[in-house]
Amino acid sequence: MKKTRTLSIEINSIIKNDPFFYKKEDKKNTLLEICKLQIEYQCKNCDLYKKWYESNKFLDSEKIESLNDLPYLPSSIFKHIDLVSSEEKFKKISSSGTSSQLKSNIYLDSKTSLNQTSALSKILSHFLGKKRKDFFIIDFTPEELNKDSVEMTARFAGMSGYLLAAKKRHYLLKKGKNNSTEICVDTFNDLIDRSKEGPVVLIGYTYMIWQLINNSNFKKFNFHLNKDSKVIHFGGWKKLSSEKISKEELNKKLSKFFNVPNKEIFDIYGFTEQLGTIYVSSGNDGCAVTDYSHVIVRDTKTLDEVPDGQKGFLQFISCLPESYPGFSILNDDIGYISKREIDHKGREIVEFKVAERLEQAEARGCGDTLPEGYFI
Repeated sequence: MKKTRTLSIEINSIIKNDPFFYKKEDKKNTLLEICKLQIEYQCKNCDLYKKWYESNKFLDSEKIESLNDLPYLPSSIFKHIDLVSSEEKFKKISSSGTSSQLKSNIYLDSKTSLNQTSALSKILSHFLGKKRKDFFIIDFTPEELNKDSVEMTARFAGMSGYLLAAKKRHYLLKKGKNNSTEICVDTFNDLIDRSKEGPVVLIGYTYMIWQLINNSNFKKFNFHLNKDSKVIHFGGWKKLSSEKISKEELNKKLSKFFNVPNKEIFDIYGFTEQLGTIYVSSGNDGCAVTDYSHVIVRDTKTLDEVPDGQKGFLQFISCLPESYPGFSILNDDIGYISKREIDHKGREIVEFKVAERLEQAEARGCGDTLPEGYFI
């Protein structure tokens, strides 16, 4: 008997493999079939999505022949409308932002949450190694930082996802007098001791790490790590960009401060509307696109696909979402394809770089919402 093709079955089929497994054509065909099922599923289970799809007279899903033909929702839509495709009790994830900014609201059921967790774990294992390591977190404990918050935010959802790859978690920051930020000396000593025994992972939000390595109060702490250790940072680049700090300059300073090679510094790009689908950049390289996703760059005026190297809006296609129609999203980040080549196994290696954001776009990103003077 022929096995019934369902969205859940097809998603499980692709994420059970390593994130760089398929040959070029196999990947595109597999993703395309999943996206066709996504359209059918979302139209059946989300009335608002169905109305949008039908009112725009998009192609019937079976007539779509390439990923480039997939309709896409603007990422900002999730700030204005609750799009839901599941009857299960939801976990609500809200994007970070100031009180004056609208926030995206994403609703996850158990299937989508599991999809995201599985994909995230596999991507992190690919870059960090399958053997789990101790994670030292440049942040406060969730209990200390989130005492008065009831709703889970993208910041904690994102961080907790990365920490799934940790053997053990250690938080390096603590509250001092007058609400100041201090290094937890015991945890710091533990970091250095464990680093002498083998590689560790240091992780934090981009701007927080930047503040740490530039704060004179922390110069007395020698953060030189085992040479095989990893430094992971993620979150918004808005504040660093405003200070004219390039990725190359940041990596150079991080490499010197922590005594790790450039290639062991990982910048992770991701966003609330497609949690679990992350894009990892090693050193000064671009963000790597895995088998679980696809990236298209579109002209900012015509929305046509542009050639590699040319800037445009970034469209992200992810196989993971089931509980909401977030599988094809046009972001307001502007970027370009920086690398595209076929390796010896016939796999297409694609990397992209984020260049800027539209000036009128709302500021967002977990790292961008940190208050000024966070380390004072």
